[in-house]
Amino acid sequence: MSPPVVFIFRDCPPPHLMALAEWGFSVASLSRCPGVEHVADVRSYIKGKFVIIVGDRKLAEELRVGHATVAEVEKFLRWLSKGVPAVYKPYMQ
Repeated sequence: MSPPVVFIFRDCPPPHLMALAEWGFSVASLSRCPGVEHVADVRSYIKGKFVIIVGDRKLAEELRVGHATVAEVEKFLRWLSKGVPAVYKPYMQ
């Protein structure tokens, strides 16, 4: 089984990016946000996961994990929605 993919936002993620969860990705935040998993200890949380920090390149480099901007995550989600037929969604999880 492959490690879970987690997008960790520095601040609260824009509501439309919560659609990442529909594709089997986890969405978390370093800030306390309604309906979003809060990450208090990021170093412990990321163990065993494929992590993309959204909005904080310095932290991503310090943790040696992936980094993306909100715009890049939006572009990725558009690509998923266009490039992968919806019928495959349940099987991607």
